[in-house]
Amino acid sequence: MIRKGFLYALPPLALILALSVWGWVGIGEATQVPVHFGMDGTPDRMGGRLEGFVLLPGVALALCGLFALMPLIDPRGDNLRRSAPAVLTVWAGVLWVLAAAQALITLTALDHLQTLDNPGVLVGFASTVLLAVIGNVLSKTRPNWLIGIRTPWTLSSDKSWDVTHRWGGRLMTLGGALSALCFLFAPTQIAFTVLGVTVITMVGVSLVLSYWVWRTDPDRDVYSAASE
Repeated sequence: MIRKGFLYALPPLALILALSVWGWVGIGEATQVPVHFGMDGTPDRMGGRLEGFVLLPGVALALCGLFALMPLIDPRGDNLRRSAPAVLTVWAGVLWVLAAAQALITLTALDHLQTLDNPGVLVGFASTVLLAVIGNVLSKTRPNWLIGIRTPWTLSSDKSWDVTHRWGGRLMTLGGALSALCFLFAPTQIAFTVLGVTVITMVGVSLVLSYWVWRTDPDRDVYSAASE
């Protein structure tokens, strides 16, 4: 799984590094770089070249190291390996979102996004696609401590884990697809609002569902049951 993970991570990682190098050599040393954007796509904080072109590549490399270590440090590492489709999807998907963020920073710094009314749509749309794709594979995860919907109840009941991830995944896919359509056809601020509502709804439903299923599971963790 680790070898395949690095293979999947290579394209977005290479894109992040290429965008960073392009931005670094394309602007002057003293030039301020946009490093944060408001919902309207306007840069609202500026930074130096290190923050603009080194931070995200560093985060991407650190995430690759973390994902590679996960099966080794998770007490339920065998289950994590059985969850490979979801782990690999999250691994590569997060890097693609970081690539979209680096593209936004670099292209804005080099003044190549004049044709977009709201350049922030790049990261927003990438995030919605990631949400939908992860939701599609969420039901393939097995109980573990690092990937998935980890509540006290899903970690104490395999039944709660399975049901919560099956329905949570469907909700995530539906919400991600709806949010993606909003980024394509609705004003960006509305799209970001829909994305936020989607995430909050998914979290709330998953919490309630995981507890409800845990309560009805006769094989739930005995320590959890004893503390009712």
